[in-house]
Amino acid sequence: MYATLHRIDGIPGPHDSRWVDEVLDLLRSTAVPAGALIAVPMGTGPGTVVALWDDEAADASGTAGPVTLGPGRRYEVDLHRAGVASGPARYLQLLTFDGPRSADWSAAYDRSGERIWPAVHGAAGVVEVVGGKAADGGRFNAAAAESVEALEAAATAVLSTELLPGEDPAQLTGPDAAVVLRLLHADLPAGATR
Repeated sequence: MYATLHRIDGIPGPHDSRWVDEVLDLLRSTAVPAGALIAVPMGTGPGTVVALWDDEAADASGTAGPVTLGPGRRYEVDLHRAGVASGPARYLQLLTFDGPRSADWSAAYDRSGERIWPAVHGAAGVVEVVGGKAADGGRFNAAAAESVEALEAAATAVLSTELLPGEDPAQLTGPDAAVVLRLLHADLPAGATR
């Protein structure tokens, strides 16, 4: 599975969410997405689309009603896990780690998942987590949850974990961007592992 992350500009405001269907139509005009997360900031500013595709070449950008969907940054999905909550997912925490990234950093990122996922999985309110790797080693991680409090509890659980034997703190750099968004549409494909 593949993912593209897109910036949404021109969001009309919280009173009008009709544009969400137009964004979904734009995605479907290219290929049928395997899933999509459409989210907006809790204040003002651009929104985000995480589009999931079975087709490696699928992508979409352009105008969708009053909004503009920017070009997508492509990732190969290497994380698709279900949390303990059944939803509905109302909030999204999106972490991005810009590339290029070294092979050592990538190995440390992968290894840290052995410690981080058990902490996130047990957090009440986490519905699902999706993540991926770009060709230049950049990463994204999107956690869908029932509440902001669930995302806070998951973050606290992660930050409370002890490093695994051999983990190098110097390689465990934080994300280049971290944002919590309000989900307007959450459709994730079946098949998430626990």
